[in-house]
Amino acid sequence: MSISRVLLITLLISSAIVLLALMNLDTGVQDPDIEEAATKEASTSKTQPGGVTTPGAQAPNPPPASGVFSDPTAEDLEVEREQIQEAMKMLSSPTETERVEAVEQLGAFPNPQTESTLTQILAGDSSADVRNAAALSLGSLEAPSPATISTLLGALKDQSEDVRYSSLSTLEDFLLSQEEDAPLYQSIRSGLESVAKSSGLPEELQESISEVLKGQTPPGAAEPTR
Repeated sequence: MSISRVLLITLLISSAIVLLALMNLDTGVQDPDIEEAATKEASTSKTQPGGVTTPGAQAPNPPPASGVFSDPTAEDLEVEREQIQEAMKMLSSPTETERVEAVEQLGAFPNPQTESTLTQILAGDSSADVRNAAALSLGSLEAPSPATISTLLGALKDQSEDVRYSSLSTLEDFLLSQEEDAPLYQSIRSGLESVAKSSGLPEELQESISEVLKGQTPPGAAEPTR
């Protein structure tokens, strides 16, 4: 074969290679290895302010849409307000069982408003069952007011035995929750001592009050006088 023919064949082959490369560029076909490397780099890039992308870092998570999260405290307060309003309406029911349910519901949400309402019920409701529920519900308070303590002490002379003993139980719980030098402790104790000396008080109740006071007497202190 002559040299001129060999050169011609070589030229044709080279032209075919160049043409094929140009066709690949036009159709967007890339080397698989190059394409895979480009994909990995894109997945690990991070866009910085101004649109600058930093290789090797993950893109930040998008911020949550507004309104997705709610305030549980606000929801709890709203539920409490609705429950108290519902109970207040039920207190006007002529049915004792409904009023008892309302009183117990108020006791689940101790605050100045419910405390005042329960104290009034203990002092004046016509039903012994409702008054008894109020005496027990007041026990949910952490810091009862002087008016509440006075009403509970007065309820120790209630016509209903259940009301008397429920009131005493609540007063005892208040004593146990206080330090002996606390004003509330001293107020309850002196009130119980005064009631225990009252004439006309059932003997069993006098003994129960004395037992409560005895259990609260500091070591070495004198027993209360009956």
